[in-house]
Amino acid sequence: MADNLIQVEFSGRMTDIAAGTTVRQWLEQTASEDLSGDNPVVIASINGRRTHLAEVLNGEERVRLIRLRDKEAQTTIQRTVQFLAALAAEHVFPGQALKVEFSYAGGMYCELDRQGPLTDSDVAKISDRMAALIAADYPLVPQRFGLRALLKMYQRVGDHRNVRTAKYLRRESLEFYRCQDSDLMYYGRQLPSTGIIKSFHLIPESPGFVLLSSLKGEPDQSPQFLPQTKLLDTLREYSAWVARVGLEDTGALNEHIVNGRTSDVIQISEARHNRFFVEAAEYVSALPESGRLVLLAGPSSSGKTSSAKRLSVQLRVLGYRPFALSLDNYFVDREDTPRAPDGDYDYESLGALKVDLFNEHLQALMNGEEVRLPRFDFPSGTAELETEPTRLERGQPLLVEGIHALNPLLTPRIPAAEKMLIYVSALCHLNINNFSYIKTTDSRLYRRIVRDAKFRGYTASETLARWPKVRTGEEKHIFPFQNNADLFFNSGLTYELAVLKLWAEPRLAAVDSDDPNYGLARTLIDQLSLLLPVDASQVPPTSLLREFIGGSGFNY
Repeated sequence: MADNLIQVEFSGRMTDIAAGTTVRQWLEQTASEDLSGDNPVVIASINGRRTHLAEVLNGEERVRLIRLRDKEAQTTIQRTVQFLAALAAEHVFPGQALKVEFSYAGGMYCELDRQGPLTDSDVAKISDRMAALIAADYPLVPQRFGLRALLKMYQRVGDHRNVRTAKYLRRESLEFYRCQDSDLMYYGRQLPSTGIIKSFHLIPESPGFVLLSSLKGEPDQSPQFLPQTKLLDTLREYSAWVARVGLEDTGALNEHIVNGRTSDVIQISEARHNRFFVEAAEYVSALPESGRLVLLAGPSSSGKTSSAKRLSVQLRVLGYRPFALSLDNYFVDREDTPRAPDGDYDYESLGALKVDLFNEHLQALMNGEEVRLPRFDFPSGTAELETEPTRLERGQPLLVEGIHALNPLLTPRIPAAEKMLIYVSALCHLNINNFSYIKTTDSRLYRRIVRDAKFRGYTASETLARWPKVRTGEEKHIFPFQNNADLFFNSGLTYELAVLKLWAEPRLAAVDSDDPNYGLARTLIDQLSLLLPVDASQVPPTSLLREFIGGSGFNY
């Protein structure tokens, strides 16, 4: 092999190429048709990590090409649509920067930094400009900046928010994308050019709008917009709260940590949780004595169990003796469990529960009758009836926790006036800058990685491998019913990722480079690198976070 040639594995085949060749250059030389057409190559996975096509190859890399219609391209498509929206807003409304606040209803909720709301006409102007940028097919060029140069640049233009965020980074350089002569810089992997985007849609949602990109695997189709008013109100309320208390992004949180104000952050975050449980207990108290049924549901690692325990404490303060009932004890025998399309047991299907038996017991308990409740034994996959019967007094609150708790088919015989539905989820989106944020879904994944390792003996790789099925179950069995809830509880804590990183980072770092989940593991590590650590000893024993890191004052 010539001295200037290196070996690279492309899609399972070893290839000799010139040292310093980029992925795009190799494609131009060998398969230029792959860079055009209806389904072009748009990004690459190099040694398990997704990157742009301008990545230089130095030898021994394992390269896998990802096309526009591959589901793996979806996050990159979303980021590019965000970048287009920011560029369009810069052109149409100079000086009014776009702020991508949080994920919502299959898209992203956005506002402009301005006085007064956007009108439908304003939103249409941004949409029209985005369409023009796509038609022009401008290249999106990655550029690497040294951290010192980046800080100087932000300081020069008076971008204090990005100065604060960047100054605590533990990297010597960062990669940003630019388009044409715009000064706007976007952090996060992009498509090669604007013209690759095939579908987007802007929905006015005063004072901002919802930005929809496309369906996963179908880049020319936008998802159906299904507004969820209660969820949106909860997310907006949290955004307003972090702004009021000065914790609006990772830079602000890091600044509090550096200045010795971690205890203050923890205290106000925990007090915010406590306020919810005080108010929720008052709601339960207002239910008629004939039925004080509380149903709690939420996705994986949302903190449903701790929420039920915290609510129980507040109900005791009001003089009640709440009784907790878990839907897990109503699983059908394992051999009768429905099967998923891949042949595995589908434990998240409503058909996996003895719904008729649950309703029979529920009505008996609410009528003051004695019931021998089941106790499901997970190792054997069967249930046994408890020896001692259970009977509730009139007006005694009954708390039921499980993923199907908000599904109307679970409690069809209980009048709406006699039950309260609570949706629990970690809805603390942590913003990085105007365009980027750590998704609430990722926050729950960090929780699950730590809990699985600490209490269930699972490696991070095993947790990451299970996560897609967990997410599919949530989208099918939980999210469609969240708007049925009477109350939304945001179980996220502003400071929690700074605590979880001390457990999550080493476990994610242990994921081998040949592991299929390596790329995701490294992405999660990169996100945690944005935050300074917080010692878990400062977390109170009653905190919901203790359900995941241990040391809770509650028994689980």
